Amino acid sequence: MMLILLIFTSQLVINCSSDNDPINEEIENPTGWMDDLERSLGTGTKAKLNNWVEKGLDNTNLKEAFSKTSDKAGLMTKLETAISIYHQRVHIEDWNNIPGIAKSDYKSNGLLAGIKHPDWNDPALDLPAIEAANFVDATATILPSGTKIYRVTGGNPAGGYWTKEKPKSVGAVIGGTAVQPAWNDFSKCYEYEVPQKQTLKVWQGITAKQPIATGVINPHLPGGELQLFIPPAVRDDTFKKLVIQIPLSW
Repeated sequence: MMLILLIFTSQLVINCSSDNDPINEEIENPTGWMDDLERSLGTGTKAKLNNWVEKGLDNTNLKEAFSKTSDKAGLMTKLETAISIYHQRVHIEDWNNIPGIAKSDYKSNGLLAGIKHPDWNDPALDLPAIEAANFVDATATILPSGTKIYRVTGGNPAGGYWTKEKPKSVGAVIGGTAVQPAWNDFSKCYEYEVPQKQTLKVWQGITAKQPIATGVINPHLPGGELQLFIPPAVRDDTFKKLVIQIPLSW
């Protein structure tokens, strides 16, 4: 009887560990899901996925994103055209690895209308409604000579939004100044110093909240840091020539 029981138990263990067990298959071939995508999306797919994982994209979130979507080709295109790893993380909903975000529902707290400054009396220096929406409050301010301001971007060095302090982390840019990863690759830092005997007219105020991406309200970008908006009329050729690139803080 004991011999029969041992044989039965051994057979049970073998059956439970059969080749048809998906858990064991995943252990033996952890990149099998990439092989499946390679077959459906074409040669080179697996190499791209592995390259992204090597650069820091989370394998588990990446796999889950492809398993949930009904448009695998569309997701692949989004990942291929993303401007940074943070943008890729938005596409796969890897919220744990995007610094500065708030894991709660987005509720707009930006200004509802543009602002004019009567003393400047120049429509070209007004804060238009589309920009005012990025501020909780905004005040017309004149920066004196010697003031240094900073901008982190991979795009236009002389764009409209700046900070008085050099950002110390990518999270300070994404979260504190509410910059969506779709807008910026956070690859370069620029500095502008107001020339001697000159001033710079800007709008200054607290950054409003922003959704982290179109159609996503949780998580969101909390804002809360001081930011500057420089009207296009101020960012003339002379201004642009004085913008210099400096090292990032991270």
